[in-house]
Amino acid sequence: MRVTFEGSGAGSGPLSWGQLDIWLKMVAVGQSMAMGGVRPLPPGTTLDDVADELRYLMSRYESMRTRLVPDGDGPPRQVVHGSGSIELEVLDDVDAGAVEARYRDVPFDHANEWPVRMAVVRAGGVCRSAVLVMSHIVMDGAGAVLMMTETDARTTAPTEGHSALEQARRQALPAGVRQNVAALRHWDTHLRAIPDPGLAPSREVRTPRHWTGVLHSTVLPSALREAALREGVEPAPALLAAFAIAFAQVTGVTVVPLRLVSSNRFRAGLAGVVAPVSQPGLCVIDTAGDFAAVLHRTRGAAITAYKYAYYNRLDLNAVVAAVIADRGRQFALDLSVNDRRLGGALQAVPRPARSDFAWVASGDEPSSALFLNVDGSDEAVEITIYIDTHLLALADAEAVLWAMERVAVAAAGVEERVVAPTVS
Repeated sequence: MRVTFEGSGAGSGPLSWGQLDIWLKMVAVGQSMAMGGVRPLPPGTTLDDVADELRYLMSRYESMRTRLVPDGDGPPRQVVHGSGSIELEVLDDVDAGAVEARYRDVPFDHANEWPVRMAVVRAGGVCRSAVLVMSHIVMDGAGAVLMMTETDARTTAPTEGHSALEQARRQALPAGVRQNVAALRHWDTHLRAIPDPGLAPSREVRTPRHWTGVLHSTVLPSALREAALREGVEPAPALLAAFAIAFAQVTGVTVVPLRLVSSNRFRAGLAGVVAPVSQPGLCVIDTAGDFAAVLHRTRGAAITAYKYAYYNRLDLNAVVAAVIADRGRQFALDLSVNDRRLGGALQAVPRPARSDFAWVASGDEPSSALFLNVDGSDEAVEITIYIDTHLLALADAEAVLWAMERVAVAAAGVEERVVAPTVS
């Protein structure tokens, strides 16, 4: 089905900092880093209902009507269209998961197609599932949550915040230039001040090179909560402190440079934006001393990292390259943490507590050296670890996660209540 749409904000210009950050990552890994999935449709849903949803998305959000056109040897320019049409694929008696996989695996042609793919899967002529997959250039995680909330409610109020085009315009103004300069200074100062990580070579380089593992824990939320309450701080920096201490225990790297993914939604004009605005900030954690000392240092370092997690990525790449030229390749150490939890009531964890870990995927596609995605609630945490075995052996990477639990439990002053872990 061809679905027509029409929306505001047409124009063209350079990429915003958030778009540029995602674009460079996509180029580096050779993927569109697609977001989305499959969802069941309520009984009685018609093709027109799904078409109306796709029309709503394309009309409301400028990022979904954006194409990226080449601009010489540099990054592309963005072109926001005011109207157009998009194909809604209608498929009968096929596996919706296979459709999602196809949408994810086939790279988006950002210059010639919309960064959105949608399908309806029917069984016996009845609409059963919808598949919606978007290029990461459309939005980040916080934008995805906002988009889903507004779409469910079919919000008609004007979109809030600065569009990506408006962000790019503001970033070129004096205030934006000052923010960029200050952020680059922060990164340069800390990268030149931290001691040589001195990370030993991996004990087991694997083929495939990159692995993904998942830790499910009902121990961590309550332990981190208790440890944080003891010191009068929030649980989020307690998780960072526990990770840094655990990483130091396993690797011997006592000053840990982390890249913290900042949503940047606290910045003026960005809270209500469906576009990529998150970027990593540099947080250097000294693990000397007891947990309380590390926790308070971590909290201050994290706040500063978020403050300076807003910059032109090409400029930052030049700063990092200069540091590496002066200090060596070891300062390209890429340790990232993305805490995607939304918080809650800090309820007590039900007993018995349980933790389990498994390696779930592997491949040779380029990836981060070590990346943690943290999801969950007050009752359970899911930590997904992406590891380059050229950095750490799988056993050492897993050991870091179990050490996080031990550190948190010890800091909370409670008995460890972990059922024997499941490991594969």
